[in-house]
Amino acid sequence: MSSLRREALRWYKILQRTKNEVFSGDFRTISAARQRIREEFVKNKDIKDEKQIKEKIQIAKDVDVELRRSVVQAVRKQPTLFGKSCVTVGGRWPNIRPAVLTMSFIAFASFTEARITPDTRKMDNVMFDPDAELPPPRSKKCSDKKS
Repeated sequence: MSSLRREALRWYKILQRTKNEVFSGDFRTISAARQRIREEFVKNKDIKDEKQIKEKIQIAKDVDVELRRSVVQAVRKQPTLFGKSCVTVGGRWPNIRPAVLTMSFIAFASFTEARITPDTRKMDNVMFDPDAELPPPRSKKCSDKKS
């Protein structure tokens, strides 16, 4: 077995472990990720060119890093809220008045928690400044246009 083939199989296994760690407890997502990883590796199994194989291995490395750094799971602590499902429909809460909506959101936030791994990239949270001076929009100059 060539060293590139061995490395490709190694990264296949690494991605399978990564998906289990990143999506732990979410069996539907784990199943979808398992299938997608397998499809991509099977699709590229007949590549013979070393340069292309190295590019695919680099993509696998990048996917591993991106999954570990970017995925944050929101885990529901309690299955329902006020006897209604916590899931919104079309971005809106069905059958809930606006006054209840604010309280529902606060209650929903207290019934969920974020599952963050040590690898998760954390960024600064910059507050919005309504008095900030924004540069004027740039005008489009089409000097290449022929009349």
